[in-house]
Amino acid sequence: MTVPSLAELLYLMAPIILAGICNMAYVKLPIHGRLSGPMDGGRCWRDGARLFGDNKTWKGFLGMVAFASVWFSIQAGLDAAFGRAQTLSLVPFEAFPAWLVPVYGALWGLGYALAELPNSFMKRRLGVDPGANVSGLRGVMFLLIDQGDSVLGCLAALYVFYRYTWLTGLLLFLIGIGVHLAVNAGLYLIGLKKQAA
Repeated sequence: MTVPSLAELLYLMAPIILAGICNMAYVKLPIHGRLSGPMDGGRCWRDGARLFGDNKTWKGFLGMVAFASVWFSIQAGLDAAFGRAQTLSLVPFEAFPAWLVPVYGALWGLGYALAELPNSFMKRRLGVDPGANVSGLRGVMFLLIDQGDSVLGCLAALYVFYRYTWLTGLLLFLIGIGVHLAVNAGLYLIGLKKQAA
């Protein structure tokens, strides 16, 4: 069983990582204000708490889909133009019709965005405020889920256009969580996130 190198795995993940960073900056910009409303429209579940909370907005959801589509298309262009990029690439871009590349990218972003919603729903049921965490063992559990939910969503969507092995999937999951933590810490340091994890 051939295992991709770390460079290949990071290059594979680059579009979704860059999409997430761009999306965090985008949601902070004072544009497209009509999309800034919460996805749940302020509605509550039968327990009286919000479905998802104010942090899950249509702007962030749709932004993630759009940025993933753009960055995946850019990677496809790099793959076609540069031999080094093609050597690193695990995605068989040459096998896709050109119109399908942005669609696959959008699907990848959709997997990321959708996978975050169940976690937000459960945290509202448990009384955890949007963007906050709790202390102790429960806090550690939520931290792992917060970092891992979107990675699992990405992996599910990724399998549509890149059929990875279980070992590659495991490596992508572990590296994805590590990268997610590192990116969140960086975004916190520059003021785009309220907490480092």
